[in-house]
Amino acid sequence: MPEKTMQRRTCGTFSYYISTRLPVRHGFTTKAGGVSTGDCESMNLGFSRGDKRENVLRNYEILAKGLQIPLSRLTMTQQVHRDKISVVTEETVGMGLHKPMTWESDALITNLPDTPLAGYYADCVVTLLYDPASHSCGVCHSGWRGTALGILPQTVDAMVEKLGAKRQSLIAVIGPSIRQCCFETDADVPEAMVRQLGASAEPFIAERGIKYHIDLQGINTMLLKEAGVENIVDSGICTRCHHDEFWSHRATNGKRGVQAGIICL
Repeated sequence: MPEKTMQRRTCGTFSYYISTRLPVRHGFTTKAGGVSTGDCESMNLGFSRGDKRENVLRNYEILAKGLQIPLSRLTMTQQVHRDKISVVTEETVGMGLHKPMTWESDALITNLPDTPLAGYYADCVVTLLYDPASHSCGVCHSGWRGTALGILPQTVDAMVEKLGAKRQSLIAVIGPSIRQCCFETDADVPEAMVRQLGASAEPFIAERGIKYHIDLQGINTMLLKEAGVENIVDSGICTRCHHDEFWSHRATNGKRGVQAGIICL
């Protein structure tokens, strides 16, 4: 069940989720509302999924209209499952969509107005961050590797150090992503996470037969709290359980499009 502050919104056939806790333009997209076909039907936002480029660009136009954000300034992550964080400046606005991608960053932060930041998911955890005290924001992508590396608390630290954000006022919204009920792995994944994070990760790992189920949202919530963030919303939405509405890499064996979490001051 979605957390109570998460609300589904529509603009025509375009469907997305927002959190009423975030007082800025934002959204977590679903599969619905675009023009793509086949495995990417219909609101695919990824250029590397075998979709036609003109379809993806049209989907971004639909998204920008629905969220009332300036498409000309939309700036993308280049997700490589590591822990690099980039500050979006006027020189890098539009990276990935309107300019060649020159970074490999799984998280973006900025204090520029009218500058949408986009992170992508089809099971991985995308978290939107907003601090009203400094009027700064961020988007952070973390699969299990990024979670183990602590990219989310590092993104908070970067907002504090580089943009003047205040930990006590910062709001974090953990978006739709694969949850413990469905995130089944072999032993190598929990072993790697415990090596990186220590014993604090163990309560979020459940052994079920020869497999393990990992609570990525729980670990990221723990890491946010350790970073001094208390205003945390976990969407409660599992992409694998709700693969009728969201693309799930697990549910489709990789034959899928890509959703985005977007935030804009």
